[in-house]
Formats: sequence, structure tokens, C-alpha cells
Amino acid sequence: MFTAEQQRSKNRRRLVLIICLSIALTISSATEAMAISRSLVIDRARRWVGQSIPYSQSGWADLYGTIVESSTLGWRRDCSGFVSMAWNLPRPGATTRTLQQYATPIGKAALQPGDILVSYNNHTVIFGGWADALHTAYYAYEMSSSVSRLTGSGTIMRVTPYPYWGNDTTYLPYRLDGITDNIDYSKYLTGVSGSNRYETAIATSRVAFEDGSSPSVIIASGENWPDALSASSLAGTVEGPILLTRASSLPAGLTGEIARLGATEAIIVGGPSAVSTDVAQALGGVKGLTVKRIGGADRYETSRLIAEETTTRVKAAGGTPDPAAFITTGLNFPDALAASPIAYAKSRPILLTAPNKLSEHTRMALDTSDVYDTIILGDTRAVSASVETSLTTLLGGGTHLRISGANRYGTARAVATYARMNGLSYENTVIATGENFPDALAGGALAARLRTVLMLTPTKTLDAELSEMILAEPESFGKPYCLGSDAAIQPIVRESIALSLGAQ
Repeated sequence: MFTAEQQRSKNRRRLVLIICLSIALTISSATEAMAISRSLVIDRARRWVGQSIPYSQSGWADLYGTIVESSTLGWRRDCSGFVSMAWNLPRPGATTRTLQQYATPIGKAALQPGDILVSYNNHTVIFGGWADALHTAYYAYEMSSSVSRLTGSGTIMRVTPYPYWGNDTTYLPYRLDGITDNIDYSKYLTGVSGSNRYETAIATSRVAFEDGSSPSVIIASGENWPDALSASSLAGTVEGPILLTRASSLPAGLTGEIARLGATEAIIVGGPSAVSTDVAQALGGVKGLTVKRIGGADRYETSRLIAEETTTRVKAAGGTPDPAAFITTGLNFPDALAASPIAYAKSRPILLTAPNKLSEHTRMALDTSDVYDTIILGDTRAVSASVETSLTTLLGGGTHLRISGANRYGTARAVATYARMNGLSYENTVIATGENFPDALAGGALAARLRTVLMLTPTKTLDAELSEMILAEPESFGKPYCLGSDAAIQPIVRESIALSLGAQ
């Protein structure tokens, strides 16, 4: 038994231990919350501004701007909650009376993007950079209860006089403790780029075919997407890259890459309007190179002819043509981009169709081929239910699968999941912008050569669900490849990928 004094001493030691643990956990939590770079602060602020989130002192939203029902799931939708979200402070956020506890006061001259100006117990804004050379105005990201009569209340970015409207000198600048200028994302991903789309395709070929050996190359227009997209299966069959050209002239470096590869055959996909006869003649002048063109009257016929050439070559090599085909809209590119690695890996045709009626050339291709399974890419707005019915009627008892997401990025993730279940992996994932097509057209061959998938992201913000996928199993993604220049995938996106992979 303990005496009364011994029990009191034991209780005091227990209390001290609890206090110490509490302090340690608080410090640990704050340190974790403040591991963030300037560009990520601005990126997070842009997300909410882009969502035009309405003001509320009693409501909450998560990082992606989704309204949530609990303060444990998001930050307050008021000015300090907005800053707390951007600074990655504990939910539901600090206040204009407590933000200063996470920060250090600085002078006007020291202000950099990601810092804040705060008026105690009043309002706060995020500093986004100076708007004029004299530093009399700046770009302010804020959540306001009274933005304007035109836009109403909520998130906004606007040019604001320094320190704030009405020359309110109660607004003082602060810097988040522990904020970093940037993240060295080069340790976490590999960039593959050139000064333009043509040079990026060449750079991609150099990575995909590092040993410099490929008997054939596919030459496609870099000014439009259908022919190159359809050619993914043929590129896989001939085990070559897809190189892009201007319609009327060969870009610099293309013939040099053909020579490096030791290719003896160039297969032009598309008619003379896509790749001119001048380009074909220029290629024909390359010593030791034969030139073949596969082109129809339109993208649908070219798609069919490419599929037929793929089947012919697979059989000539003693192989068995893949029993499935991808079906995608001929009016837009995003849905099918992510399918290019598996089309390349399996020599599986990508056939184009009109959204509301199965194109005649696609019908002909399926009717005369060994295909009995189809995978429709995109939702019913891209490929309608009536087209799906036509496929079922035409092919009978085969399997007819539709892969789609809420948008092009969701569809790309769904296609990647499908590809992972069919022989590819997430290891060294190839990532391209979903806002344009050229980088991904050449990137499908690289992904297939790496036995990995192709993911899409917006140019200025990492696709939120892709970030969550990486966060869930970062060890599975290895060191991803980012295709294109900083204009295609901005540094903030590369930083976000690095952070998702565990960068500190």
C-alpha cells in the first residue's frame, strides 16, 4: 500500500508525464503541419479560389474545396480558416488571434508568396506577390465575407493596395515558421522534355530506347492527335517509338533520332493533310530508310487501316492478334491517352468512333478481325449507350467493358487501374498533362517499355485523386517520369508529386 504522501508524489509524476507527452505531441503535430513550401501554399490557395467556395464561419471544406459536414474533415470557410488550409495547420484552423502563434513577424521588404498579412481579430489574406514595381499593390488570396456586390462572398484572388484597402495599417506581415522556398523534386521524379513537343517526343524516344535499337519508327502529326493515338498498337508491334512531325516539314533532330535508333523503316500514319508529301520525301532521302504510309480519307479510316496493319504484322511474326480492342471517341483525345501503354504492350487496336453512332470503318474493322471483346473508353457522352449496344450486337457473346471516370483524369486513373490488373504496374509511372495531347502520344511507348501506366494531371495542379493514390502506396510508384516542360507540368505539380512520395 502507498502512503498518502507516496500517492501524491506518484500522481505528480504522472501529471508531469502527461503534460510532457501532450507538449511533445503538440510540437510533433505543429512540425508536421508546417512542412510545406511556398509554392504549395499558393497551390492550395488557388484550389479554393478556383472552387469559388462560399464564406462561412460555421461550415468547413477539405483541401480540394469539397464542402464537408465535420470540422474534423476540413477547415473553416472564413478568412483564417482559408489561411490555415493553405498553411496546412490543424483543422478546423487557427483564427486571426492565433495565426501569429505559427508564424514570425517580418517587414514589408521581406514579403514573399505564401506569407500573410493579418489584422488582429479582424481579417487575414495570403500574399501572392507584388503587382507593381513600386510595391504599392499585391496579389491577395483571401476568403472574404463581402468581396463585392458582383461576385458575392467567398474565395477570391485580386490586386489589393498595400497593406490593405483603405490603407489599413493594422495589417501586418507574417511568415509561417518552417516554410521552405521549394522542394528538390528532382530526387523523386525524372523529367523528360525538350524545347517543344517535337523535341519532347525525341527525348522520350531516347529514354524508352536507351540502347539505341529499334528497326521501325512511327511518324505522326504533332499538330493533331487521332492518327498517333490509333498507332499505339502498331508501334508496339514493330517495337518502335512514336515520333512527331510538323505537317509540312521535318522538325530538327528527327532524322538524327532515326539514325541513332538504327531504324530501317518509317511508317507514316495519316494522309497527306496530316503529314505532307514533302515530309514523306524528306524521310525517303534518309539513307537506308524505307518509308510506308498508312492513311485513309479521315481519322476513322486511318484508325481501321492501322488496326489491320497491326493484325497483319502480328500474324506475319507468328503471333496471335489480341482478342480485344479499345473503342473511343474520335472527337477528343483524353479518354484514350491512358490506354496507349496497354495498346502498345498487347498490340491492341484503338478504334475511333463517332459518339452517337458506331463508325462504319470501326464496324468494318471489328467485322473482319479476330476481336470479340471491346473496352469502351469514357462515359456515355464520349461513346453513347447506342454505340455500346451496336458493339454487343455486332460481336455477340464477347465481353464489353466500359471504363470511365468523372472527368478525363478520373478516366485515366480507371484505365491505369485496368492496365495494372492486366500486366502493367505503377512502378515509375509516366505522368503527362491532360490539357494537351503531344507529350502523352509519345509517352505511351515509354510507359509500355517500362511496363508501367500513363497518368494524366492538370498543368497547374496535381490531380487530387492521383495524389491520394500515390499517398496510399508511395512505394509502388517508384520514381515517376514527368513528360514535357514546366509549361506542360508546372513545378508546383512536380513538388506535389514529390510530397506525395514522401519528400520533406
